[in-house]
Amino acid sequence: MRSQRPGFLFAAALVASVTACGGTEGSTTSSVPGFEDSALDVYEIEVLPDFSALQSVTDRPNERFVMVNMLVFKDTATGEGFEELTGREAYARYTEGLREAQMAIDSRLIWAGAVQAQVVGRSDPVFQSMALLEYASPTAFLGFATEPGDNPEARTAGLEGQWLVPSTTLGEGGAGSEPTGSAPEELPDIDTLVQTTGLSEEQIGRVLDGPLDEPVFIVELLRFTDGDRSTYAQYEAGIAPVLQEQGARFVWRGSYDGFVLGAGEPGFDEQTVTEYPNRAAYLLTLSDPRVSAVSSFRADGLETHWIYTAGEAEIDLGF
Repeated sequence: MRSQRPGFLFAAALVASVTACGGTEGSTTSSVPGFEDSALDVYEIEVLPDFSALQSVTDRPNERFVMVNMLVFKDTATGEGFEELTGREAYARYTEGLREAQMAIDSRLIWAGAVQAQVVGRSDPVFQSMALLEYASPTAFLGFATEPGDNPEARTAGLEGQWLVPSTTLGEGGAGSEPTGSAPEELPDIDTLVQTTGLSEEQIGRVLDGPLDEPVFIVELLRFTDGDRSTYAQYEAGIAPVLQEQGARFVWRGSYDGFVLGAGEPGFDEQTVTEYPNRAAYLLTLSDPRVSAVSSFRADGLETHWIYTAGEAEIDLGF
């Protein structure tokens, strides 16, 4: 079990302080729309693919694309030779054998992170690790799938299940995406944060459950209302200057193009990854008056919204 971190204790202290001062315990009033902890009708993770699912890859154009990997590990690894390992440790042995195989087919790791909390949304189990791996072509991926490194047994020994989602890159951090400015270190009281961010006290606690002085990645899964992103795009336009002022860095945005492993219904349309210099910067971004002013476009533009915090990857993918 993970030990409590300073951020979680800080969040608890904030809640206690508000209650002691006669805050809004029991009040549901908020000046901006909230973030609903919604669940999917179907949520499944898998270890081995149904080969019919590979059609979502074989039907793609013969060009570079991204596989979104979202992993859940076994508490204890299974299988001969892995009895004394955790699932994460066994899976790490699998990734040790990936470097040469992936480099040989010109793959590129865009980003990887260890999930710290699911801030918004409900899923069971919660993903524990994520990675964005770009393949040179569908042919390259299918070749790798039949020759998966030096220790494929370690994958099944350690992996409880995953989503494997072929995706199209819509934007990636690079030249011109570096942040400017710096984020203030102090946060408003918890009551003010609830009213100005739209997050509940519990959701704010999830955000703060981690190192307060380290960068944090915010991973968002988006399903647009009626499949139309135009309303949500107005929210994105409003938040963009605040992101830059708070020192945030855009990492990646891509569209989901089906499932190779796992299932989610109704499905998400896009995923984004944004790096903030710390957790306070994320909360201060959401609470900025300019973001509050466009928050209705977020609420109206999204049918389903899952948000995760993530830190640096705990498993070395080797490339």
